[in-house]
Amino acid sequence: MSLFDLSGKTAVVTGSTQGIGRGIAEQLVRQGANVVVSSRNADRCDAAAEAINRTLGRPGETVAKAVPFDLDDRDGIDPFAETATACFGRVDILVCNAAALSFIGPSVSTPPERFDRLLQTNIHNNFRLCQAFRPAIAEQGGGSMILIGSLAGHSVNPGLLAYSVSKAGVAHMSRILADEFAADGIRVNCVSPGFIRSESSGPVFARPDALAQIVSGIPLQRPGEPEDVAGAVVFLASRAGSYVTGETILVDGGRVNLNPPRPKGEDANAALRSVAEKDKG
Repeated sequence: MSLFDLSGKTAVVTGSTQGIGRGIAEQLVRQGANVVVSSRNADRCDAAAEAINRTLGRPGETVAKAVPFDLDDRDGIDPFAETATACFGRVDILVCNAAALSFIGPSVSTPPERFDRLLQTNIHNNFRLCQAFRPAIAEQGGGSMILIGSLAGHSVNPGLLAYSVSKAGVAHMSRILADEFAADGIRVNCVSPGFIRSESSGPVFARPDALAQIVSGIPLQRPGEPEDVAGAVVFLASRAGSYVTGETILVDGGRVNLNPPRPKGEDANAALRSVAEKDKG
């Protein structure tokens, strides 16, 4: 059996109808897991689950089921956990990918309500998700929780104060939860992506000059793909990563740790702004 085999396991992936989340859901299914697809848009959830079943389904099995959920809905967290757990009768893997990115601009002009919303959604509500799914995962003798952070939580990004603080909090929260949940056999880790090709970053790819400026600041000299992030998640969810907990894996082409220059110029900043104004789906 492969170290990456996930046969018989069930994963819940929030924000998984497109982009990074969709890539994660698909790769988990490819490794044998069943997956609960979730985002705030019910129609997109249904479409994503149907597509995964059609293209990646196993004979006689439903491998993906849709459960809509809005991460901003605090009161909906416990019902979501119950419904998602009932889909396949168990949960072994939780991937907290959904997040908000509702403001970009100087810190002095950051509206307090926007700052509060980002911390509430990205830190508090993801914490509540981990709380809500802990019993189901512990019931299986343990499993894996993977929180999706961001390069922004590990670097200085002017104009992204609230988002960067929230993602730094996600990374540190994963370490504390790893310590507390270890007794239940639950490993908790963080994966922090850099610049990844997705629907939300589409405006950058439509501008070759801006894309070139961003890529010039990445040591590997290319944007990341959703599969790059999904590979790290599969590792952490599987037997291959079974002795890893409390860690953060940067999937950024070396941009943070190898300390290249940040992109400069009006075009790059405008392109990044167009991405930052969109929430993950």
